[in-house]
Amino acid sequence: MNAHASLLGGQETGEASSPFPRKPLLEVKDLRVHLPLRAVSPFSPGRTIKAVDGVSLSIAAGEIVGLVGESGSGKTTFGRSLLRLVEPSSGQVRFNGIDLAKMSPLEMRSFRRHMQMVFQDPYSSLNPRMTIGEAVGEPLSIHHGHLTNQARADRIGELLSQVGLAPAHASRYPHAFSGGQRQRIAIARALATEPDFVVADEPVSALDVSVQAQVVNLLLDLKHKLGLTILFISHDLRVISHIADRVIVMYLGKIVEIAPPAIFRSAPAHPYTEALVSALPVDHPRLRKAREVLKGEVPSAVTPPSGCVFRTRCPLASVECSQITPNLRQVGPEHWTACINR
Repeated sequence: MNAHASLLGGQETGEASSPFPRKPLLEVKDLRVHLPLRAVSPFSPGRTIKAVDGVSLSIAAGEIVGLVGESGSGKTTFGRSLLRLVEPSSGQVRFNGIDLAKMSPLEMRSFRRHMQMVFQDPYSSLNPRMTIGEAVGEPLSIHHGHLTNQARADRIGELLSQVGLAPAHASRYPHAFSGGQRQRIAIARALATEPDFVVADEPVSALDVSVQAQVVNLLLDLKHKLGLTILFISHDLRVISHIADRVIVMYLGKIVEIAPPAIFRSAPAHPYTEALVSALPVDHPRLRKAREVLKGEVPSAVTPPSGCVFRTRCPLASVECSQITPNLRQVGPEHWTACINR
């Protein structure tokens, strides 16, 4: 069995038909994050939340991968586990061929200069008692302690200019800025260590629509200027379609579909993706199609359904869906889905 086949849960695919890049910058194999729940009583059995349950994923250098799914699908936990902000329960995360799981906490702290994160809420991720210059300069103090005060100040000014702010803003505090400006500051802080890979966790969800477009375009510009590789996590399918080179759909801790943005919007293969896309607003009432409305709530990640985790809400569910855990299989050029009925 080749390496690509193992990524697909044992399914032989052949090297030419793998949904993952052949020379990835980041490679994740069978990653699981199971979080223990506090016992209700000393006599109750131990339970765990299967936040991420066997995810395999690769991202090529210079690529923007969009990760979408409903709230509770495990997107944020997955993103944080890549940087070991949440410790994985099992599986492997390799960055440029280096196994991050084998690093000590001290080694991982130093290695994070190559991997940074932009959090969802820019205000809570910035210390209100630190000036913008201090916040952006903190990673420089940790990872580039050899810089002189003047070189550090120059670098802070350069970073602020890079994200569309003025170097003079360095002396102000976070409360003096709008939400969009604070997110630009958070991006500048993430870029301070000159990372190769950035996890952007819902970076525009708390912003006005017009400001969202500015931040998304900023990330696209930075990708081209700096050669950044980005995992862009969002539940906004329109934003994902605009920014991503490839879209990955998660449901209850598992990947259910991988597709280019155009195919993702026009011809989704998995019933879950179809329901997500059908919920998007249309430009004109005449273009409106019948909406696929999902019934019921997302099942508990403590006791996920057997077989296909989506079967309890799927309009195509059959008896086999409760018995077979579907692997990703190719349904078109660069298009993969985990559904036995498609």
